[in-house]
Amino acid sequence: MEKEDLKKNILERVNQIDDINKLNAIQAILNTLESEQLSLAGASNMLETEDFSGYIKEWLKNM
Repeated sequence: MEKEDLKKNILERVNQIDDINKLNAIQAILNTLESEQLSLAGASNMLETEDFSGYIKEWLKNM
């Protein structure tokens, strides 16, 4: 399914929901997805690779 068709289908289905609990659940899912996206974007910018070569060399010496 194309992206625009998928969006249209989701909107149509959400518009048919009258139960406030279901709408709150959908809102919670969307909020969670949004916060996960933001945290992943921030984490990828902050991650630094660690050099373990010195640790591995010392570990091998001690074996």
